[in-house]
Amino acid sequence: MYNAMLKYFVIILVCVCNSLFSQKNNIPIFAFHGVPPGDFSTKEQFLTMKNAGIDICYTVFNSKEEVIKALNASHAAGTKLIISIRTLQIDIKEAIRLFKDHPGLYGYALIDEPPPSEFPNLKELILEIRKYDTKHAIYINLFPNYVSSTVIDNLSYEKYVKNFITQVPVEFISFDHYPIVGNEIRNTWYENLEIIRKISYQKNLPFWAFACSTIHYNYLQPNLSGLKLQQFSNLLYGAQVLQYFTYWTLTYEYNWTKEKYGYSIVDDKGNPTPTYHIVKKVNEQIQKLAWVFLGAKADAVFHTGNEIPQGTKKLSSLPDRFKFFSTYGMNALVSFMTNGKRKFIIVQNKSLTDDLTLEYQFDKPMKKVNNTSGKIVNLSISKRYKTDILPGDILIFTYGN
Repeated sequence: MYNAMLKYFVIILVCVCNSLFSQKNNIPIFAFHGVPPGDFSTKEQFLTMKNAGIDICYTVFNSKEEVIKALNASHAAGTKLIISIRTLQIDIKEAIRLFKDHPGLYGYALIDEPPPSEFPNLKELILEIRKYDTKHAIYINLFPNYVSSTVIDNLSYEKYVKNFITQVPVEFISFDHYPIVGNEIRNTWYENLEIIRKISYQKNLPFWAFACSTIHYNYLQPNLSGLKLQQFSNLLYGAQVLQYFTYWTLTYEYNWTKEKYGYSIVDDKGNPTPTYHIVKKVNEQIQKLAWVFLGAKADAVFHTGNEIPQGTKKLSSLPDRFKFFSTYGMNALVSFMTNGKRKFIIVQNKSLTDDLTLEYQFDKPMKKVNNTSGKIVNLSISKRYKTDILPGDILIFTYGN
């Protein structure tokens, strides 16, 4: 009888621990321009989004009735909404009274890409919101570093971000930078990540980062290596929430049709596109590795190869615990991360088209994390390894408890 009860208790304890662990280690994934209001605000549409691995989305609403309908549908599907309350034409107190207790609410969006002239107004708006709701997120997304300096009052980009953090009482930093233009990677991208990472750690604020998931302007149809390159680079620099622009294919404004938005995660009727299946695959891989990245700090980030991006540092010595380490001149990102008592050394292939061969050997015990299952694999000190990393993908080494 005692053994049977003990066995039952252990089974229950394991189930509870597994449940807590899985909840704790889920990286939030957010979509900009998610499920639209009106007829599309259905449980089925939000389930389609959720099945792609996206659990939060931002949508612009034009009435409180649209918001309530969307919140109900989103909650029924197990997802959450960030809503734009400035478009509702009702005062802040009333808007928050209407929505703050809804279980489908994640937070409030105030502005996308604010110029410095907006900072004082945003501060006052946040202070007003916090009088009535201290629980939900307040979402403001910043410009990338390739913005024209005239738009940010001729400030340096770093000064623009620092002024924002100093003047506006936010709880996280969100910025957009779409690095793949045509088939080339912007030479300013990693510098943008460097600046955001530095300020994030200086101010003890987590940051959210984007991947481009739609055709528009000179951005081509998303593919697997490009989305992996963007999202894993974000994670290797320390991002704690990942974002996609856009979820829905935008066709209901002139500029969106003029710029031929297409192949977003779903089309303009909510049907999955080829991008949907790629995003789902990338998100599934990310969540298998969430225990590595969620809550992790990027202690140092370096680059290898013949093309070291501006504003970054070249890896000039052997990583700790390695007696041999070579990418043979190919471009890679190497991130040194800490999560709790465990250390990680993570190598990313920065090519969009070619495999990267990493040859390595250790002088101290080291393990590898399988980058598709998330399971830990033992490695030998005495053996020299050679591993091919797919375009945009990563190889994770770990040690510690």
